[in-house]
Amino acid sequence: MESGHITLDSLYQHVNHDPCFQSIDGQGKTGREYAALATKLTSNIPIQQGFYIWGNYEKNSLWRTIYLGKASSGKTSSLKARILEELKDERIFMWADSQPNLNNAELMRLALNQYPRKGLDKHFSRALRKKGTTHIIWVSTPDILKDEILNIEADLIETMNPFANSMRPSPSSGLLDITIEIIKRFKSEIHGLR
Repeated sequence: MESGHITLDSLYQHVNHDPCFQSIDGQGKTGREYAALATKLTSNIPIQQGFYIWGNYEKNSLWRTIYLGKASSGKTSSLKARILEELKDERIFMWADSQPNLNNAELMRLALNQYPRKGLDKHFSRALRKKGTTHIIWVSTPDILKDEILNIEADLIETMNPFANSMRPSPSSGLLDITIEIIKRFKSEIHGLR
């Protein structure tokens, strides 16, 4: 089991220089530049199964968990792949912070004008729940059995209380020892970043 984190500063710098939302289109020049930055940012995340949290530090320096996700061990579903995919596919959340004068509806309208695709309004709406994220922390769990993952995820969601997770399964058991170890890893990264 190992842990680490990424800081989204380089992506925010890119977005701050793109007030017209051109990077929303992943096929355009600025969209490809954004994707290259995200790829570089995630290059050291392992291709393993595990859990990850999106979050930030509030003004009082307390950590706020925004979203909790899980990844499996496949090349396209690993920690590295999942985090990179979310940074690319859900990139609209970054403009919510760089354009604080716009509410979510205005932000979505401008983004959809720039990149009109069927179904993106629902996708963008979900992505905007991640606004405010400045860090993503991950913990690899290569030795966890597949039948333990859902119980661990439920424990982590209840304990870490990520407000962007719309599905919140109830834990079916007491806190598993492995869940406690994962929480310790998350907390170690959180305290180290503070």
